[in-house]
Amino acid sequence: MKSFTLKRLSLVALAVVAAGVAYAASEGETPRHIEYPEYAPAPRFQTWDEADPKSAGCNSCHTVTDRKTMHASEAVVLGCVDCHGGDANVFVPEGTNKSDEPYQAAMARAHVQPLYPETWHYPHSANPERSYTLLNKESPEFVRFVNPSDYRVARESCGACHLSIIQAAERSLMA
Repeated sequence: MKSFTLKRLSLVALAVVAAGVAYAASEGETPRHIEYPEYAPAPRFQTWDEADPKSAGCNSCHTVTDRKTMHASEAVVLGCVDCHGGDANVFVPEGTNKSDEPYQAAMARAHVQPLYPETWHYPHSANPERSYTLLNKESPEFVRFVNPSDYRVARESCGACHLSIIQAAERSLMA
């Protein structure tokens, strides 16, 4: 019993330290006030005629992916914004480079924005160290954008098809 209590206290201490790191990382940076649009949960069923427009703007920039829906099965019919949120109606302006202002403006309109852009090194896509703890301070919309399978948002992004798996994982000791 004593060993269990010490392990539990160690885990609590680790969580407090991790939270402190997340706080320190964004210390001094004031969160932006962002009113996010409502992003609909991913649908269980849809046709490609319904799904393709939900990726059109995304594909104008993200031209190479491993799979159309990031699922191994070709039977999965989803658009990018079904899982990640964002605005698939925004397209990269013709003839612009990544460093051009119109390109940057389009990217900002298409992507879900972080509350702490400096901490995330926005607009660079490489996640900072300890990004999981940093996500504790971010909006659910940004968490979904960065990682749709995160338990904090998985019900909206994956729940239509995988709810029983999500519920089992949430009850797991490994969660």
